[in-house]
Amino acid sequence: MPTSESLDLAELDDAAFNALWRAKIEPIFQRFETPRLDAQAKYKKRLSWGLPSAAAVGMGLGAIFQDIMIAVIGGGVCAAMAYGFASVPLGAVGKQVKANLLDALATAIGASYQTRARPDGVMERCRALGLTPSADRSTFDDWFHGVRHACPFDLFEAHLEEEQRDKDGDTDWVTVFRGQIIRMTFPKKFLGTTVVRRDAGIFSGLMGLGSKMERVGVADPTFEKTFDIWSTDQVEARYLVHPVLMQRLLDLERNFEGKRLRCGFQDGEVVIAIEGGDKFEVGDMKKPLTDPAMARAIVDELRTIMLLIDDILTAEEAVLKAFQARQT
Repeated sequence: MPTSESLDLAELDDAAFNALWRAKIEPIFQRFETPRLDAQAKYKKRLSWGLPSAAAVGMGLGAIFQDIMIAVIGGGVCAAMAYGFASVPLGAVGKQVKANLLDALATAIGASYQTRARPDGVMERCRALGLTPSADRSTFDDWFHGVRHACPFDLFEAHLEEEQRDKDGDTDWVTVFRGQIIRMTFPKKFLGTTVVRRDAGIFSGLMGLGSKMERVGVADPTFEKTFDIWSTDQVEARYLVHPVLMQRLLDLERNFEGKRLRCGFQDGEVVIAIEGGDKFEVGDMKKPLTDPAMARAIVDELRTIMLLIDDILTAEEAVLKAFQARQT
């Protein structure tokens, strides 16, 4: 739970980040620098014999089959295997650095962090609102849980896969969604259901919401071209999806290098899905853990989400006031 001493990322400036770096982040990086150097030494040693061995295998295959393409493919496959094996120690250190860093950042903002997530129904709501596709296999990682301005929130990464079979009956797992899911819970329920999508073209995926969903027009033509907004309550939707919030959504998409951002307002929850790939990574473990920029990118990603929560809370307060006005 946040305390009065929690760091407010929405107010983060360079001085505040530098203080966070010195107090929380730099000690973690210093603690893992020696293990990183040991892992890098193993990486170099494994490559020193792995790559020549791969080249030898390639040349041997070329000599046996008298085919240069077989030599290139065979040698390339072996080289990739050698590189993967050599990278294992660096990857293990990277996971430790990441887990410790994210846990420290979560604590700094008064939240909790776990490497594995338990969505607790949020994915069902995402599918019901047409924000994510159905999947045969799912994994959830990097789970932040906290409370901001009395609003509980969850942030985690989702990897959804669908099982597909070819004409020969062979199974292949295809990624249908990989990105970030954000859920915010409010004390008051929304009057209707509103869905916002970044997709261009025909709106789809709302079959489960019935026929009451209507497209919402907004005053700004730029944003109307950018977003598709659908709702069962036109008045509420215009309060919820105001220009500042839409700009925050675009900021989120840009900062997460994502695509096809979409979000939904229903009952007392807001859920956001953005195909942003694998985020919250500390970077190349072959580089010394001395650069604050390695952590600043992650801090900025979290800051973008805090700003988005603030803007959604502001919109929710406006909706509540409008609702009260409609009752008088």
